[in-house]
Amino acid sequence: MRHTFYWSSMESTIAGFVHQCVVCKRAKLHGGKQDYGLLPPRTTKTVNPFDVVHVDLIGPYEGSGYGITMIDQATRWLEVGVQLNKESLTTAESFDREWLCRYPRPRKVVHDQGTELTGEEFQELLRSYGIKAQPITAKNPQANAICERVHLAIGNVLRCHEGADWRKVIYYAAFAVRASYHSILNASPGQLVFGQDMISRQLHDANRSYVSKRRFNAILADNDRENDKRLEHFYKASDQVILRIPKHFRAKLKRVADGPFLIKTVHDNGTVTLDKGTTQQQVSFRRIFPC
Repeated sequence: MRHTFYWSSMESTIAGFVHQCVVCKRAKLHGGKQDYGLLPPRTTKTVNPFDVVHVDLIGPYEGSGYGITMIDQATRWLEVGVQLNKESLTTAESFDREWLCRYPRPRKVVHDQGTELTGEEFQELLRSYGIKAQPITAKNPQANAICERVHLAIGNVLRCHEGADWRKVIYYAAFAVRASYHSILNASPGQLVFGQDMISRQLHDANRSYVSKRRFNAILADNDRENDKRLEHFYKASDQVILRIPKHFRAKLKRVADGPFLIKTVHDNGTVTLDKGTTQQQVSFRRIFPC
C-alpha cells in the first residue's frame, strides 16, 4: 500500500480494518497465541470413591460395535463393556449392567453431549436411580480428560493385538489399566479399591488425604501449564466472539470458525453461553476468541 498511497496514520487504519474483518477471522488459521481468557482450575473438591463416574463410548471398531468405558473419578477404577450400537437405550442397558449392578450407586455421572448419553433412555436411567447428570460442553474433550487418557491406553493395547477380536482384547486392556501405577494417585486403581496389588497381592494402605493432595497439586499444575499458552482476557456479557470449529468437524477448505455471536452469560467455570439466534449454547473459553 505505501508504495502507492499515503495518509497520516495509514498503518494503524489498515491494521484496524484487517483486525475487524469477520471473514478473515472465520476463514484463516492464524499463527501465534490465539487463545483468549484464562481458564479456572477444574474442581479441587475431595471426591469419595464411587461418588462420581465418567462415562463415554469408543469406536466403532472394525464395523462391529462400540466399547463403553466407565471410570470412577476418585480411584480411576475402570469398567468396560461391548455393545452393538450407540443408541441411548443400548448405552443405558450397558451402564446399568456393567456398573450400577456391581458398584455403589454414584451421586453424579459426567458425560459428553453425544446423543447416546443425552438421549431420553440414558437420562431416565439416571433419574430413576437419583443420579445427577453432568454433561460437559460440546466439542470440548479436555473437560472429560479422564476418559480420553484411558481411551488412549486402550487403543494402544488394541493395536498391539492386531488381528485379534477387539471385543476380547478390550477386557485385557481394562485389566492393564486397573493394575497399572498411576503417577497422580501414587498407586494403581486396584490398590486403592482393594487395598492390595492386583498381581502380587501385596497389601497397600490407601491414604486418601495424600491422594487428594497429589490430585489437587496436579490439577493446579495442569491449569498453570495451559494458561501459560493463553492470553489474558476478560469476557463479559454482550461481547461478540467467534466460535472455532474443531478440526475433525470441518472439511479441509471450509472455514475454521463461525460467528460472530453475542455472549449472554459468562460462567465461573471457564464457559460462556452464546446467543445463536434461535438457540443458546454453552461453550468453553477454548473454543472462542474476541471478534
